[in-house]
Formats: sequence, C-alpha cells, structure tokens
Amino acid sequence: MPRLPRFSTRFALTLAATLPIAGASGEAAARPDRRGAQAEVLFGATGCVPGRAKCDAGGEIAGETGPLVGFGTTLGFRPLRVLMVGAAYNLGFFAPDYRQGGTDLYRRAYQHSVFAVARAILPIWRLDLGLEIGPGWSRQVFVAAADSPLKNVADFGLVRVDREYSQGLALKTAPVIDFYLTKRFFLGAKVDFIFNFHGEVCASIDGGAKKSCARSTGANQASVHQVIGGLHLGATF
Repeated sequence: MPRLPRFSTRFALTLAATLPIAGASGEAAARPDRRGAQAEVLFGATGCVPGRAKCDAGGEIAGETGPLVGFGTTLGFRPLRVLMVGAAYNLGFFAPDYRQGGTDLYRRAYQHSVFAVARAILPIWRLDLGLEIGPGWSRQVFVAAADSPLKNVADFGLVRVDREYSQGLALKTAPVIDFYLTKRFFLGAKVDFIFNFHGEVCASIDGGAKKSCARSTGANQASVHQVIGGLHLGATF
C-alpha cells in the first residue's frame, strides 16, 4: 500500500482533531444568551376592559369604547436566565364612538402608563415563557369632539368640556412567549393587561385653564381597563 506523505498525514490528523471543537463552538454561538441587559418593544391592538366605567352605554348617551392600536417598550436586566427586572412604558389608543342626540361626544381617547416590572421566565430550548407583573401609574384621556354638547360641571355650571381624564395607580400583568432567532435577538407575542385604580375623574375646561374633579362613581366615562396584545421583539445583550 502506498504511504501518504508526512505533511498529508499531519494535516489529516489535525483536521480530525479540530472538527469536534469547531462543531461545539458553532453550537455555542447559536445558543441564546439569556443574561444581561434586555430591550424590547410591543406593537399590537388594544381593547377595552370594563372597570369603574363600562365599555359601552345605552339610553340618552349611546356607543362604545372600541379597539385601536397600542405600543409598549421595556428596558430591563436579566441577572438570571429565569428572571428579568426593569421599567416599562405603554401607550394605547381607544376608538370612542359615543353619541348624545346624534352628536359625537369624543374624537379620540388614549392611555399612557409607566411601570416597574418583574418577569419570571421559563427558558426551554430557544423559547422563553414568561409572566410579568408590576405596579405603576397611568393616565387615561377622552378628548371631546369640537361640537360636543354642553355638560353640567360642578363649580362651572353648563360648559363645553375639552377632555375628561383620570389618573392614578395601576397594575400590569402580561403573559409573554418569545423565540430566539439568533443568539441575542428574539421574536414573539405578548399581551399586557393594564388595570387602573383611579379614584377620581376630572373635566378640563377652556384648554386646561380650568378643571373640576370628582370621585368616580362609574357613571363617568373614565376609567376603564385596557389590554394591549401583539408582536413582541427585542434583544438580550
């Protein structure tokens, strides 16, 4: 049998020894890196959840608080693969369609909120299954239509209200499922449930120059709870 040249023999032995190491390195490079800073965004649709106020009305004032679009962002840190802590901001819009005597009452409605959050995570292969919870603050605003009917407001009598709003403590909870497409980048779905604990509803008059606040009785438009769900993407770095 012909003998291989000495150089060819050494090259073959070196290649055979290197292949397992290269394979292991490639596998490690593809493995998700689940520790460190984490940044993520949420794009989706919103929905109204009944709270102190209902999501619809009948009688003299008829209509509903319809769904629209919402956004969210979170900046956090994962000291462990199974835990993330951070801060979150949400902005969600409603589509209010209420009429009194055939006249529109509101032209738009929205809510923005900030939270301190903690997320418990179950990492499985490239999947992250998480449940997030956190206390915070929210403000919900219903902006009146330009020709909305006059309202009887305490201390001001019959006036045209610019906007009705409520603000105060809130709580967010959110199930989330993410899939790591690369070592650091993930794509998934998330649903933010935002529960408001607003004790009063305010009416803004004359462009905010005057305001009147009263304890919420459930008869006022604000406040409802909100849900924002949709596409969730981000990175751990």
